[in-house]
Amino acid sequence: MSGTVKIRTGIAGLDKMLHGGLVAGRPYIVSGPPGAGKTVLSMQFLREGLEGGERCLFVALEEPPNELKVNMRPFRWNLDDLEVLDANSDIRRFEPTPILEISTETEPVKMRAVEERIRKTPDFESHEVTVHSLLQLLKKLFVKRKYHRVVIDSMTALRYFCMREFEETLTTQSFMRFLTEAGVTSLLTLELPEEGDVPACRSTGGP
Repeated sequence: MSGTVKIRTGIAGLDKMLHGGLVAGRPYIVSGPPGAGKTVLSMQFLREGLEGGERCLFVALEEPPNELKVNMRPFRWNLDDLEVLDANSDIRRFEPTPILEISTETEPVKMRAVEERIRKTPDFESHEVTVHSLLQLLKKLFVKRKYHRVVIDSMTALRYFCMREFEETLTTQSFMRFLTEAGVTSLLTLELPEEGDVPACRSTGGP
C-alpha cells in the first residue's frame, strides 16, 4: 500500500514475509501455546527498535523482570536501555480486598537497573491486574513519555473477574483503540489454552 510506513521486527524471515515488517502505529496479537517463543519474538522486536534509537517499553504482567533479564542473557542482546514496567509488582498485605488496582506510583526502570530481588518475596503478594487498571496506568505514562514500540506480556494474565462476554470484548477493543490512537507499534502476547483446558470464568448474561 502506497504511503504505508513499516517497521522491521528484527526477524529476517518474518520481515520478508510481511514485505518489510509491521505497519507502524498498530497493535498486534502474538499468540501461541506455552513455550512457543512469544516472549523471545517480542524481545527481538524491541531490540530492533533499541538499535534504531527508538524508545521501547516492556510491560511485565506475568514473568518478573528479574527472571526476564536472566532468561534473555543467553542471547547476548544489548537491552540495557529497554524500559521495563513491572505492572504486577508486589504490594504489602494489609487486608484482603476483592480487587487491588495497579498503583499510580508504578514507574518503568531501565533493564540495566533491574535487580535480582524485585518480586516474589515472602512478605509480599501479587495483586490482580485488570484491563482497565492497565489502561489507566499506560494513559498516565504515555502523557509523560513517547514510546515507539511497546510489548505487553502477557494479556492472558489480565483478570476479567467473570465479566459478561460482550463487556470483555468492549474492554479489550477500547484497550486496542487506545494503543492505536497513541501511535505506538505494540505486540500483545496471548497464551492459547492447552487442549482440554477450561478458560477463566465468563458470564454470558444469564442467571
